Amino acid sequence: MSAMGAEGEQALAMVRADEFRSVLPEVLFWEAYDPGVKCVLSSAAVHVGDGWLLVDPIALSAEALGGLCALGSIRGVLLTNGNHDRAAEWYREKFRVPVLASELAARVLETRVDQVVREGEVLFGVSEVVGLQGAGHGEIALCSHGRVVSVGDALIHLESHGFALLPERYCEDARELRLSLQKLLRFECEVLTFAHGSPLVREARQQLHHLLS
Repeated sequence: MSAMGAEGEQALAMVRADEFRSVLPEVLFWEAYDPGVKCVLSSAAVHVGDGWLLVDPIALSAEALGGLCALGSIRGVLLTNGNHDRAAEWYREKFRVPVLASELAARVLETRVDQVVREGEVLFGVSEVVGLQGAGHGEIALCSHGRVVSVGDALIHLESHGFALLPERYCEDARELRLSLQKLLRFECEVLTFAHGSPLVREARQQLHHLLS
């Protein structure tokens, strides 16, 4: 976690996961440890219509990427804050898909943002954008299919920390973040995915409510 804010470095695009797994029929997940930032980098793909929206993606090996594409085309890449360039450019060039992010994130990302998204906007008809003020620069979350919430740095689920809020030293405003996370409780939230850590797949909303209490 010591270099949470350093993920914009181009070297991160070289971090690759060798496999992905299905969390739900409409959600895929993969991750890899990056020694450069001494942290696990986690990614998700949400099914949107006839394809996948990649959330904070790191690269996949050729075999894994082929397996993902066999399940549907890649429709776009969503970056949840201004620190998560990761492999967005690699996916854009390979699949000719747009990169999406909030306006504030777009100002600081090294990757060119093709589509600015705003709070309340529904992407591809199934994924609603939620602003999470107080976390990283331009932080957003995505609620898909009414039951899957994908967050960036605002929440983590690492072995070393458990399910927790972003440590205060990385927050723009820790108190504001705790308040803005309350917005996620209006969703059913059966599953939570993270940019750092494994998905939370049991009683996710209840656990989030407890964390924020």
